[in-house]
Amino acid sequence: MFKELENNDNIEEIIKEDPENSITSDDTVSEGSSLDKAEEIKTNKPRRNGPRPEHNRRPSGANGKRRRPQGEGRPRPDGQRRPRPDGSRKPVTPGEKRRPAVVKKKKWSKKKKGIVIASIIIGFLVLVIATVVFLIFRLINKMNIVTDDEDDFEILESIDPDPYDLKNSRPDSPEADKKALEEALRRNLLENEDELVSDDNVINILLIGCDARSKSGRGRSDSMILLSLNKNTKKVVMTSFLRDTWVEIPGVGPQRLNAAYFFGGPKLLIKTMQANFHIRIDKYARVNFYSFIDAVDAIDGVDINVTEEELEYINDYIKGESKLVGKNPNDNLVKKAGKQTLNGIQALAYARIRYVGTDFARTQRQRNVMNELFRKAKNLGLLELNDFLEKVLPNVTTNLERGQIFSLILHASDYLSYERSEQSIPNLGSFKNMVIDGMMVLGIDFEKYNKELKESIYGE
Repeated sequence: MFKELENNDNIEEIIKEDPENSITSDDTVSEGSSLDKAEEIKTNKPRRNGPRPEHNRRPSGANGKRRRPQGEGRPRPDGQRRPRPDGSRKPVTPGEKRRPAVVKKKKWSKKKKGIVIASIIIGFLVLVIATVVFLIFRLINKMNIVTDDEDDFEILESIDPDPYDLKNSRPDSPEADKKALEEALRRNLLENEDELVSDDNVINILLIGCDARSKSGRGRSDSMILLSLNKNTKKVVMTSFLRDTWVEIPGVGPQRLNAAYFFGGPKLLIKTMQANFHIRIDKYARVNFYSFIDAVDAIDGVDINVTEEELEYINDYIKGESKLVGKNPNDNLVKKAGKQTLNGIQALAYARIRYVGTDFARTQRQRNVMNELFRKAKNLGLLELNDFLEKVLPNVTTNLERGQIFSLILHASDYLSYERSEQSIPNLGSFKNMVIDGMMVLGIDFEKYNKELKESIYGE
């Protein structure tokens, strides 16, 4: 039946050129049409339109669709090759370079780009904030943070006399003056027994500098400065309380103000100040001589104008403080008067001078050092500030909570920009020098000072 096809010299070439229209072994061809089919292929005539006759159709699949030979896929878009049946790629002949597959990248919409960029920025900010919070709490944890119960001192029944009083003993004041002062104390306590002035936008922190000669010692409160931050008036008020002020210590009786710390620690000191001056003291921070020296040295000293009169006594204090910290006294002596940079030991000696001027001059020297500390700390860079806090904070004991300290640090730049004012209680010209039980004390008008204190701190 296929003799004539076999005798045709070009039949194989025709089949190769047009396999779609060629006769395969699967086709069922009748004897009468075989020559016609061969002639059609030979003369390269197109096949007739329309479906194949029923007897000439290829077998269908189970679902009635035409079966495709193995490896044949659906027509693919222009420019894309049909995959090989086994999933492999066409082998590369020697010297032929394989063209890389063209991968079309999907373009992001503007909205998607914006979401990705915003996510990156937010993630970076979260990382920065987390790092800052971690560093702040790392510094906070260096402080000695205590509760009121943990820092509860045993109340002493009596204390040793102040060495200064023993060296400078004087006869007592007249009995009438002493009784008048005691009556003023009693009246002040009764009239304002349950009244404490307070404001949620004002925080009062008592800064206590004690003169303990060891890190575990108690000592007296050599310096008492009430730091008041008023968010309403945008003011910072520093109020110095003179240590020799005669007050009523609850549970002890009439005494100097600085003795309250020796009798019962910061808790009794705060209770004494609230009872006598009728303002709420929220928290306290306590430092000793070691803290003061470290703080000044951490900022490379403070600039202080030392007078000729102060020069006479400052070196005596320097010798005592140098022995306290185990240093050679001759290495820290102040050689001349005038404005100069004092190191930690020198600044401490300057602030403790008691023989030049009155106690007012002494508290003014303490505020001079505090102002210099504020000024230099304000201008420190981040690394310098971190070094400063690393040295100072371990020697600070406070009952401020960690969250409160964190808030104060976050708003430190605001507080440093507040208007600052200073005052002392009592101030010049409104007190009475007296001697009670051999101690030099200051009798004050409590009604006058309580009113002034309320107005300066709360703006009322």
